[in-house]
Amino acid sequence: MLVCTVRIGAAFPRKIFKYMWNSVIGQSRAKEILQRAIVTNKIAHAYCFWGAEGIGKDALALEFARVTNCYHPIILGNTAEACGECKSCVQHSHLQHPNISLIFSLPTGKAGGSDDESPLLRLSDEQITTIQEQLAVKAQNHYHNISIPSATQIKIVSIRDVKKTIQLSQAQQGRRVVIISEADEMTTEAANAFLKTLEEPHSNVTLIITTSRKEMLPQTILSRCQQINLEPLNDDELTQALIERNELNEQTARLTASLAQGSYSKAIELLNEDTQQLRNDIVDVLRSALRNVTYRQEVVHSIDSVIGNTDRKDVEKMLMLLMVWLRDASVIAATQSTDSVINIDQKPVLERFAEVFRDKNFVHAIEHIEQAIRAIRQNAQVQLTMITLLISLRRIFLA
Repeated sequence: MLVCTVRIGAAFPRKIFKYMWNSVIGQSRAKEILQRAIVTNKIAHAYCFWGAEGIGKDALALEFARVTNCYHPIILGNTAEACGECKSCVQHSHLQHPNISLIFSLPTGKAGGSDDESPLLRLSDEQITTIQEQLAVKAQNHYHNISIPSATQIKIVSIRDVKKTIQLSQAQQGRRVVIISEADEMTTEAANAFLKTLEEPHSNVTLIITTSRKEMLPQTILSRCQQINLEPLNDDELTQALIERNELNEQTARLTASLAQGSYSKAIELLNEDTQQLRNDIVDVLRSALRNVTYRQEVVHSIDSVIGNTDRKDVEKMLMLLMVWLRDASVIAATQSTDSVINIDQKPVLERFAEVFRDKNFVHAIEHIEQAIRAIRQNAQVQLTMITLLISLRRIFLA
C-alpha cells in the first residue's frame, strides 16, 4: 500500500523490471548485512539508512522489502534473492504491494478532516495526480528523488497513518515494511509520534528510515534503529551503471561519473547538460590565458563570453571539469600513458599540453582550482574569482 494505498499501475503501465540486489549500485557491505539478517532470521525492528543523496538508500530499502515479501526467495549460503516472478514481486515492481508503505513529504492540503483519515484525502485532485506521476517514475527508477510542489515536511498525519497501517492484519504472507524516505523532513510532532511507534515493536514489521541529513534526526530515534551508512559510489561503479542503464558511451559515462561526487542521481542530472561543451569552453579559457603575453584583456573577454549568464552551479561544474582535465594531463606527463585518461576525446590535446608543461606543478594548479570552487560555493564574486584563478594558473605553468 505504497503511500497510503495510492495505486499507480493501471494509470501508468510500464515494463516490469526484475529489481535484484545488483540493481542497487555498489553498497556491497550494506547488502551483505541485510541479506545475512534475512537468511538468519535476525531482521531488526528498525533501520536507518544514511548517506549522501543519490547513492541508493531508497533503492536498498525497496529491494529489502521485495526480498522479505517474495513467495519463493532464492537462498544460497548467506545470500537471499527475490525470485522476480511471483505475485508479490510483480506487485512490488509496480510499487503496489499491500505489505509495503513508502512515506515521503506531502503538500499541506486542506484543513480539517479526522486525525484518523488518510493524509491523501486532504489533497486536491491535481496534487494526487502529481503524486501518482512521481510514484510511476519511482517504480521505474528507485533512484528517483520524489519531488512534489510545496511538499517539504512529513507531517504527523502521515505518521499516524503508519501506526494504523502496522496495526492492521497483513493482506498476504510476508513482512510489512514501512519506508520513510528523507525522514529528517518529519516535523517535531511527526518525529515524536514516530518515536512512540518505534517504542512499540510489532512482530513481522520492519521500519526503515532513510536520510541524507542524519544530524537533523533526534538521537532518540537514531538510538532505536540499526544504522547502516551507505558510502558514495566510486567512479568505476558510476561509470558502469551509466553505461548499462543509460546506454552512454564510455567517454561520456566516465566524464559524468567524475563530476557526480558519488551520486547516481546527480550523474543523471548532469546528463541533461552539454558537459563536453562546458569542458571545452573552460579549457579554451585556460589556453587563452597561457597563450598571449598581453593576456589579461583576452582572459576577461573569454570569461565574460563563457560565463556570461551562467549560474554558480554551472561555473562550479566548469571548474570541476577543468580539474579533471588537468588531472588527465598530469597523469600523461608523469607516466607517458593515456590508458587512464577520462577525457578520452581530448587525448591528442592533452598529450600536447602534457608535453609542453611536463615539468610544471600540476598538483599546485589543481589545488588552486579547488580553492576557487570553495570560493564560488561561499558566494564569492564569480568573475573576480575566475580572473584570480587564471592569473595563478598562468604563474604556475609559465614560471
